[in-house]
Amino acid sequence: MVKLFACDLDGTLLNKYHETDEVILDAVDQVIKNNRYFAIATGRHMHGNQKEKLGMYHRGVYTICMNGALIFDPKGNSIYENYLNQDFLAKILKTFPTIDFECIGKDHTFLRISKDQHIKEFEKRSIWKKVLRKTDIHEFMKDCLYEQSDEEILKQGIMKINCRVEDEALHHDLTAFIQAHSDIVVNAPFQDEIFEITDKSVNKGEAVAKLAQLLNVAEDEVAVYGDGGNDFEMLSRFTHAYATENASDAAKKAAGNVIGHCDDHAVPKHILEIIYKS
Repeated sequence: MVKLFACDLDGTLLNKYHETDEVILDAVDQVIKNNRYFAIATGRHMHGNQKEKLGMYHRGVYTICMNGALIFDPKGNSIYENYLNQDFLAKILKTFPTIDFECIGKDHTFLRISKDQHIKEFEKRSIWKKVLRKTDIHEFMKDCLYEQSDEEILKQGIMKINCRVEDEALHHDLTAFIQAHSDIVVNAPFQDEIFEITDKSVNKGEAVAKLAQLLNVAEDEVAVYGDGGNDFEMLSRFTHAYATENASDAAKKAAGNVIGHCDDHAVPKHILEIIYKS
């Protein structure tokens, strides 16, 4: 019997507007009502009221965020934290002074650029145009601290670095830099054109396994759902693994099981099928 359901958000659990709705939230409620556990497993940092805006805040949902660098219990208490190596952080900031890194901590995102520069960069990312459909961009960025020096950033506990690099040569150099430090960090982006850098030991599969252990749930009692590059370890680790129809080929191969499209509520429907059959 599946006791823990862990779902990626964008392209998996959420609808075509990257939001929750009645169908999705009803499935989450049914998981909880049937004495199972539900967890979000996302690359997002989930700062501020993001969980509340998704309708998950008072539903007993666990939150695995930043690809597994941070795990919260349903009450918002941190139960696992994994920070980037300080020497690596100092080195990447010094080596790439022109890259607009988003250095993400437990409660805030620290940037060297101004707010106006960040908004312009943010608006280039097509996925966020859908995410922000009902949310003001300034509201979404209220956790950000701008015009931070490298010294100020290094004083913070940074768990994840995000960036988008359009320049081909610079993209190549950053990729090579990360590979040269593969004993320390890993890049696991949900899309190829961006970078999502965390400690090497961080991935959604390991985080879901840690949560399952804390909940006394066996790994064969876990069902996971995903669609992209940062879901590979999660999808390949668990027996009950499902990729959406819109998932990448690699994600589908890692899961071994393909269900419907996220736009058609494939994941919440599949979760309900599992619950009602057991």
